[in-house]
Amino acid sequence: MQQNKNIDGIIVVNKPRGMTSFDVVAKVRRAVGQKRVGHAGTLDPNVDGVLVVALGKATKLIDELQKRRKQYVGTITLGFATETEDLDGTVISEIPIQKPFSDSDIDQAILHLNGEIKQVPPMFSAVKVNGKRLYEYARAGEVVERPVRDAMIYDFKRTSDVIYQNQQQKFDFEATVSKGTYIRTLAIDTGTHLGIPATMTSLTRTIGSGMTLDQASELSDIMTLERTALLELIIPIKNLLTWPSKILTDDEWFAVKNGQKITTWPASDKYLQLIYRDEIKAVYAYNKEDGIWQSRYVFANE
Repeated sequence: MQQNKNIDGIIVVNKPRGMTSFDVVAKVRRAVGQKRVGHAGTLDPNVDGVLVVALGKATKLIDELQKRRKQYVGTITLGFATETEDLDGTVISEIPIQKPFSDSDIDQAILHLNGEIKQVPPMFSAVKVNGKRLYEYARAGEVVERPVRDAMIYDFKRTSDVIYQNQQQKFDFEATVSKGTYIRTLAIDTGTHLGIPATMTSLTRTIGSGMTLDQASELSDIMTLERTALLELIIPIKNLLTWPSKILTDDEWFAVKNGQKITTWPASDKYLQLIYRDEIKAVYAYNKEDGIWQSRYVFANE
C-alpha cells in the first residue's frame, strides 16, 4: 500500500490462533502503511478473538484501553495440568478422575473465584522478576518466586454441561475480568479448589477494551482491502473516549496547545476531552493536590 496520511484510531482484529499479538501488529502496520501501531492487551498464540490495534495518536490511549473489562469464553479440562497451564505445554501432572465431580462441586469452585482474588502469574508469562521475564526463567529450567497479583473477576461461570470422558471432565465457561487477569490461572485455580490438576484447553476473547467480537475484522480481510475500504474499519479517537467534553475558547486553546496548566476550571474527578473547532485536541486531568488541570494526552497542538 502506498504511503498516505497517517491514520489515528483503532481497528478491531479477530486474531487467529497460531499467531502472536506482535505478528498481528506487524501485519496491520504493513496494511495501513505506517509505523506507529500497537495493541491493547496481549493474546497468547493459541488464543483467538478480540485484539484491539491502535494506530497513530490512538497509541497514546493504550493504557486507558487496557483498563477496560475483558470477556472470554473457553473450556477447562480437569484431570491433568501442563507447564504452561494450557495445551502448549508438556503435561506435568495427571490424576485420573475415578468418581466425577458433581455440577454443584464445580460450580462452588468457580464461585470461590468470583470477586477480588489473588493470582500467581504462570511461569510461562511476560511478567518480569529481577528484570527478566518469567518465560525466560521457565525456558532455562529455572523456577523463581513469582509476585502475587490482584485481579477482579466480575463474572466467572460455567456455560455448558460437564462432560466426563477418558477419566477427565471438561466444561465451557465465560469470564468477565479486569486487566492483568490470567485466564489460564483461573482454570488452574478452579482445579485447586477441587483438589485436581486442571488445564485451560481452549480460549477466545469476546470483548477487549470495550470492543466486541462482532466489531472485529478478519486479519486476512484487513491485509487485502483497498485503503478506502480499510479506512471504513477504523474507529476514530473521538469514538473511544467517554469522558466529559469541553469546547475551548481561543484563549483556552492557546494555553492548551502550549501545554499550560489551568486553574480556572471547576475541579472534577473525571478527565476532560478538550475540543477546538470540532476536533479533539487533548485530554486534561485534574490534580487535586495542586488544584490544577494539566495535560494527560495530547493529540494535536495546531
